[in-house]
Amino acid sequence: MLDHLSRPLVEPDSRAERLVASALMAVGVGLRIAQYLANRSLWGDEVAIALNLRLRSFHELLHPLSYDQTMPFGLLLVLKAFGSGFGYSEWVLRLPLLLAGCALILLAWFLFARLFEQRVVFVFVALLAISEPLIYYAGEVKQYGLDALVALIMLWLGLNTLKKETSASWPRLIVGGIGALLFSQPVVFILAGIGGAAVWDRRFRTSRQWRKYVMLAGALWIVIFGLLYWFSYREVSHNVFMRAYWEPKFIHLHSSAFRHDIAAALVLLLGEDQILHVPRYLLAALFLAGIFGIARKMGGAVAVLAGLPFLLVVLASALQEYPLVVRLVLFLSPILFWIYATGLSTLADFVPEKSSNLAFAVLALLFVAPSVPQAWHFRQREGTRDVVRKIEAQNDPETVYLVFGHYTPWEYYAGDWAHPERVRERIDRAARCLRAAQLTYALERDNPGGGCSPLEFPADGRRPEEIVGTPPPGPWAGNSADEQWLEQEAHRIREAQTPLIWLFLPDEANHFTYGFPERRKLLERLEGELSREGCRLLERDREGETRAIKMQCSAGTHS
Repeated sequence: MLDHLSRPLVEPDSRAERLVASALMAVGVGLRIAQYLANRSLWGDEVAIALNLRLRSFHELLHPLSYDQTMPFGLLLVLKAFGSGFGYSEWVLRLPLLLAGCALILLAWFLFARLFEQRVVFVFVALLAISEPLIYYAGEVKQYGLDALVALIMLWLGLNTLKKETSASWPRLIVGGIGALLFSQPVVFILAGIGGAAVWDRRFRTSRQWRKYVMLAGALWIVIFGLLYWFSYREVSHNVFMRAYWEPKFIHLHSSAFRHDIAAALVLLLGEDQILHVPRYLLAALFLAGIFGIARKMGGAVAVLAGLPFLLVVLASALQEYPLVVRLVLFLSPILFWIYATGLSTLADFVPEKSSNLAFAVLALLFVAPSVPQAWHFRQREGTRDVVRKIEAQNDPETVYLVFGHYTPWEYYAGDWAHPERVRERIDRAARCLRAAQLTYALERDNPGGGCSPLEFPADGRRPEEIVGTPPPGPWAGNSADEQWLEQEAHRIREAQTPLIWLFLPDEANHFTYGFPERRKLLERLEGELSREGCRLLERDREGETRAIKMQCSAGTHS
């Protein structure tokens, strides 16, 4: 059914083909390794995952995760095995995701080189190789890059099953789908797309064996996903704070913003800006051309496989079950890039055959080139580790003020891991305070300080005294509430036991709960309040998005 698809740019298996393919794979793998070698500090969500891994046994990882995290069982167990065997450094925790990111590029070529048109597979691999989000998530302790790899493998299994005239490939597809669910949560949309394509296929109506396999696959996949959702994913999906946090990212059917939500969802799914740097109208036209080309060259069932996952994601968002943000739809990128590559080929087919390949090459260059500069941009995020090391390297007794209760990244790097129970206890105490404040902000209720008492930890050995910042009131409380908070926090800092103070500002403080403190300049105002009370700025330090300010307060400011 698909074997007739071959419009080579070069002769199959030629040296030129191998050189082009090798160059594309080398670029994709090289970019991922370069980011990995930067060895940036773990940031907020990565720290939360690392805490679950370090503080839990293998068996305990099968229960819902702490700190508002969720991750597929398979990946959790792999990361735990790596950490148990080699330690929990950034190098170790990120290595499985790096391997997955590199495998995505290599498998894209080796699995699809004989399944797609040759010119289509070149663009397909090139887009995967230079996609900035895919590069970034190949170097982060989160599952989004792995989601893309699992989706790629299931796409290949699904296409091979539809390609075969017999049902011989169904057992492999069914087993592969079960394994995929253990390593990826959103792959359920890909499996639904495969199921829809199998039902659309004429054999669903003419072959009893085909129908039996389709129903068996559907039943097994639904049961496995249902069990995983019930025992692990359900808790975080019903978490009050997470529902409030993700609420703006859903499609609201009965809202005046419905048309805006749909438009924003389509732009996101088309990959504009963060995934591809091409105008949305061109992306929309190319997407339609790609679906048309897939249907014309590969058949209606394959077109259903390509398009249905996108429709199901929109439906899930409209049902308030799946928020639409780049990292959560990144699993669709292999299908999206295949559609775009096919769209380019379809447009080139309208050019006379002797010029078709040249037209395709020009279109591909114009389409891919805008995304190339972003491939070299490596986001650092937090620099907690490096700031902690700098503070620890100084011999003067100091106090650290941790802004807005964002204590977790600090404690992960500064904590005494010889006593993990103490690390857990401190983080949990600070996290409860922060959660109360986040709920207050998310629900827009006035509850100054989030309903938690001021939290301080005394100096312990080489560790400095720690003052956990009380979250500020919401902006609706007015400027007088801000002034009261500033005075309270400045007093806590001035009453510290040491004259040297570090104001430690992790990146979350910059956009804490939709950016309220940042827009109100509370951090700058706190520094100004301390200056007016006799504290003197000594130095500023910045690592990634983490800021640290060292101040010296005169002895007269202390009780």
